[in-house]
Amino acid sequence: MNNKVDPITLSTIWHFIQRVCREMRETAERTATNVLVVTLHDMAYGIWDSEGRAIAIPEGFPPRLISSAFPIRFAKKKFEGKIYPGDIFLTNSPRAGAVHLADWVFVRPIFYKDELMFWTCMGTHVADSGGAHPGTHFLADDNVAEGLNIPLLKIVEKGEWKEDLAELILENNRLPKMMRHEMSSFMGSTAIAEKRMIELLERYGREKVNASIDAMVERTESAVREEIGKWDEGTWYSEVYTDDDGKTMGAPVAVRCRLTIKNGEVTFDFSDTDPETSGNANAHYHQTLSNIMCTTFLFLGSDLAAFHNEGSMQPIHVITRKGTLVDCNPYALTAGSPAVVGSLTIEALLSVLSQALSHRAIAPYARLAAPILVGRDEKSPDGVYVFSSFSSVAGAGAVHGYDGYQCACDMGTLGVVGKSDSEDEMARFPWDILRCEFQTDSHGAGQWRSSPGIIWEAVNEGGDATNMGGPMSGFTTQAPGHQGGAPTQFNKVYKISEGEKTRVENPRLPIHFKTGDHFIISSGGGAAVGRPEQRDPEAVLRDVKNDLVSVQMAKNVYKVVIDPDNLEINQKETEFLRKRGNLS
Repeated sequence: MNNKVDPITLSTIWHFIQRVCREMRETAERTATNVLVVTLHDMAYGIWDSEGRAIAIPEGFPPRLISSAFPIRFAKKKFEGKIYPGDIFLTNSPRAGAVHLADWVFVRPIFYKDELMFWTCMGTHVADSGGAHPGTHFLADDNVAEGLNIPLLKIVEKGEWKEDLAELILENNRLPKMMRHEMSSFMGSTAIAEKRMIELLERYGREKVNASIDAMVERTESAVREEIGKWDEGTWYSEVYTDDDGKTMGAPVAVRCRLTIKNGEVTFDFSDTDPETSGNANAHYHQTLSNIMCTTFLFLGSDLAAFHNEGSMQPIHVITRKGTLVDCNPYALTAGSPAVVGSLTIEALLSVLSQALSHRAIAPYARLAAPILVGRDEKSPDGVYVFSSFSSVAGAGAVHGYDGYQCACDMGTLGVVGKSDSEDEMARFPWDILRCEFQTDSHGAGQWRSSPGIIWEAVNEGGDATNMGGPMSGFTTQAPGHQGGAPTQFNKVYKISEGEKTRVENPRLPIHFKTGDHFIISSGGGAAVGRPEQRDPEAVLRDVKNDLVSVQMAKNVYKVVIDPDNLEINQKETEFLRKRGNLS
């Protein structure tokens, strides 16, 4: 243990750095215009030391959170000897540590008295990244069609924009006016981190700050090892499937994970995962590593939740095989990696960890069915709009002891990315949202049920528009429940044109809309924990009164008999049904 700093100073510095990260987020939210940032909070940010060790990563989009260290280390190596105060680096390339081309990562070195002391990073999903299709790149045949590939480059040097590079990037973007504003917002958030960290160094000095950071890392590693040391040793296995490989419909692919707990350490082995595909469902190693760490942190207890850093990762080991879905080759397509294979990776992790730690079991979220609508918009400064919404996504799976949170986003975000609300969406985009409401009997049933499914319906009030495929899954495959809980329910998509309602059989392909057409997404809920007949009858009654559960489902699934007229539990018949179920 590092004893060079007193406990009060250590605590003050620790919480100060955490607060710096949150101020970065708040700065971006106040100054950006993209709904993905302002409303959905689709960001990852933090503070790293001069060597790229994670110091403070309090929250953020899981695939991008831990992986932010990779572009930082890449910048340190690529620009060695040419890194100056006021520099900012930018990349969206998975080969430089970004998740996929829609994620832009801004990296800033922080100097103090001419010494490189820290790095800070802000990564976010942008509205457009060029390429063959506006707003998204799910239908591309190669990585060039996926979008403009921005290698890690210096976009600002010594405080001055490199306008030639900025112009080149923005000329290849469909929303150049918005994106110039967004770039300023994101880089401004890193300037806040720089200012605050220099204030910290001015107050306490290099030696005390560095000693506190070393102590933070040591303490966190010790706490994580202590917690894992309480876990039963053994090996557990999971195998989960998604609908398709991102290209060939009806060709499901699998992520496979083997967990070993031994001697106070955990090892996740993904070597048996399916090979990478020619579709867009591939993920690079750094994204997989980030998802693994963020998911494992959930099982370490709430006391450590806000303090994970480089030390947390030392007892957690990851094995992959190059050329697989979770460790793809450099030029593999990655558009669907965070939402599809990223979510699948998290599902596999939840399965093995929930087997090993049944008292902390976490069931998967609803599979993702989210529109990405694009069209012309005369009111937009750039003349087009990109409407990315998670409003139709059902929400969280159950947790041992708790029902699934009903306003969470998809599995790949672990609840960090939020939902936009309908009023905000209608103010921004030419779509009138007619309903966004929970559906009866749409959840995963269990002792602790999942969030219910959602019915989302909107009518096109603009000109011609297209849903660009997007990260759609859960139409033919389900995520499993735990301990006898039900799996996720299936998603469905419909279109109403000239009064005729048709089911969209392949929602991963473009869906075209004319003015007046309706778009309907019926999403299934998450998965459950525990057998449904073990649920508290009073909780079932409450769900019936809230129209989340029908009287029929209460009886047939939960074995709770409820009088439909007075909405009271028939205790005698309920006891009989449950006893009969136990005997069978």
